[in-house]
Amino acid sequence: MGLGRLSVRFTKFHNYFAIIKQIEAFFLINLRSVLERCFGVIRTLVIDSYLEFKFQNQTNMRNKKMRGNSSLALVSSTLASVTIASSLFVLSGCNSSDDKVNIDYSNLQKSSVQDSPLTGVSGGDFSTYIKNGIRLRLSGQNDSIALASVSEGDQLGIGTSSFSTTNVHEIGVDEADRMKYDGNYLYQVNQDYFETTEGNRNNNIRVFSSDPENATLQLVSEIENESEELRVSDLFLRADAQQLVTINKTEFYAWDSMLIDLDWRWTSGKTQVQLYDVQTPENPSEQWKIEIEGNLEGSRRIDNILYLVTRYIPNIEEIDYAASSDDEKIANERLIANTPVSDLLPHYQTNDGAIRSLVDADDCLVNEGNDDNDGYADIITLSAIDLDTQQVTSSVCLNTNIQGIYSSTSGFYIGGSSNFSWFGFAGFTSVHKFDLDGSNIEYKASKSLPGTLGWNNASFRMSEFNDQLRIVTTDFNQSNNDPEHHLTVLAEDGSNELEVISSLPNDINPEPIGKVGEDIFAVRFTDSRAYIVTFERVDPLYVIDLSTPESPVIAGALEIPGFSRYLHPLSEDWLLGIGNEAENGLIQGVKVELYDIRDMSNPLVKDKLVFGDRGSYSEATYDLRSISLLNVSEQQQRLAIPIDIWQQLSQPSSSQWLESGLFLFEIDTAENDERSLTLSGKMITESFSGEQSHPSSQVGGRSQLHDDAVFYLHGNRFYGSLWGDWGTQNGPY
Repeated sequence: MGLGRLSVRFTKFHNYFAIIKQIEAFFLINLRSVLERCFGVIRTLVIDSYLEFKFQNQTNMRNKKMRGNSSLALVSSTLASVTIASSLFVLSGCNSSDDKVNIDYSNLQKSSVQDSPLTGVSGGDFSTYIKNGIRLRLSGQNDSIALASVSEGDQLGIGTSSFSTTNVHEIGVDEADRMKYDGNYLYQVNQDYFETTEGNRNNNIRVFSSDPENATLQLVSEIENESEELRVSDLFLRADAQQLVTINKTEFYAWDSMLIDLDWRWTSGKTQVQLYDVQTPENPSEQWKIEIEGNLEGSRRIDNILYLVTRYIPNIEEIDYAASSDDEKIANERLIANTPVSDLLPHYQTNDGAIRSLVDADDCLVNEGNDDNDGYADIITLSAIDLDTQQVTSSVCLNTNIQGIYSSTSGFYIGGSSNFSWFGFAGFTSVHKFDLDGSNIEYKASKSLPGTLGWNNASFRMSEFNDQLRIVTTDFNQSNNDPEHHLTVLAEDGSNELEVISSLPNDINPEPIGKVGEDIFAVRFTDSRAYIVTFERVDPLYVIDLSTPESPVIAGALEIPGFSRYLHPLSEDWLLGIGNEAENGLIQGVKVELYDIRDMSNPLVKDKLVFGDRGSYSEATYDLRSISLLNVSEQQQRLAIPIDIWQQLSQPSSSQWLESGLFLFEIDTAENDERSLTLSGKMITESFSGEQSHPSSQVGGRSQLHDDAVFYLHGNRFYGSLWGDWGTQNGPY
């Protein structure tokens, strides 16, 4: 029966469109084999013309998704596509029942991390790897690894300022955060799972003017989120350009974020960047926006260049993921084979304009050792956006599994650990270097190392200094599965492989990093040192001398109860640690420690403060952005971290929440660089009562120090106090 004979009445466009899509899918499945059998060489020209039209049709579909074009236009485009397909099918007069379609995927394997560099391949080869990845996904073998957060190198507490900024790892590399401040105006993202002072749960941006003399804020404007599918998550602020950059993304909720080794999201989210002119903060105006296909994995800003790391998960809409019969599997295979590779790559759109390809297949990198049986569906894209010219200046595509990403001001490193057996623990890590030359991103070299990047924030295990990468990996002894930790120094040697400059332990310095059975809880690098915390029942802090990169050595170690999860260099000789106290291997209260490293061979604990009992918690142990540090003068630094205090009850293993708030510290420097850590006070915003037995928020806490003013964001509410006058608290705002 022809299309003109169909007598079905459609009451809604989406019902109409659904049936047409089924008809189109039927012709698309059979078209390639029919043409190949009946038209021979001519088939190439005919099918290329058809697929080009098909691509334009799917571009219209992208337009609908990205900017909401009318259903009528979409149906019209689809009908035209069906007309062409049906005409070709009828003209062929042939039967495709004898076609041999391979639905045996048993020889395919997930393209894992390999001991080889990355390489560019032809579009045809890249198409093979991507489509093999989709085939593996159909058989449940293409689970991806979620990225660790992007991290940077090291920031020392040098120089003074009147107000604090976002706590980052490396000076010159800005991190996105939910709060930004320029000394006069404070910009804050409302997260819709917390109530505001008005009692609503909006996801928008609030702009406050600040009065640091009185520690008060005044709301001057709001920027609404007009998208129904994207959430405003973070901000960048270019104060010199009077430009606010918002990061909006598809957000998957908390339970999904814990699936570190399994990405079930078989369709991609979106990432949107919006630029606002905040020359007049009371009336911000949108300058430009870009929307990119793919889930946001990380972002960084260096001067006027914004770098985005996104994960695109290609999907063919007509595929039946529940296919069980051979006919259904054959239909799936034909869809995969007939889909142009351009439809499996991410696209982007600026200002609701034309849809453009973010990358081409010929520009994508894969493992050099891949063959025709390898496949991996996810596409990781590193893109550079010039915030001045407002355009995408460079994009690099990787079709390989990655686990940790690290950026310095001149280099971007991506590390991926191989899959390993939970019973054998054998694995290795491949690290890939990209050069950041202004707005251009260029792949340079790779290296494979024994061990993995670990479970605890892989990005902190990498650091670049003087064009050399220092990296810490963990291997597991094959006889007893005990962890063995390695520090390696790498550098470019002119080839596509990074050269090993040195490693530790080695024959000259065989002392292991960590005692038997101890895992790594924290790593931090400075220019010439590495600090590593391992833990099983006590906390050894290792000080590694990297002043001679060719010959690293463990200079000293300090063994104390508990552990640090976050290390912050205050200077070359003083180190701050934030973690937990421990007794007999059991985690206790939140611990803040000041380490004296002036004698590397004999590190000491100068001061230690412990807050609460078992169950006490600080967001600072895993999110460095919750920490504020202000260098008030050469003699004093001020520190602010959020803490939830829990109290041990008389019953074993039972505790009760007492209070939550911002804890404020002073780090004073005397003669001979002698330093001390003391508690100045605390801003309590919640406490136990008959109506409240748990804290309302344990994430997203931020603080801002400006001269003697302290502004604390708890949930979506701001509080203000003057330093030392902790009994007087302004707000909430």
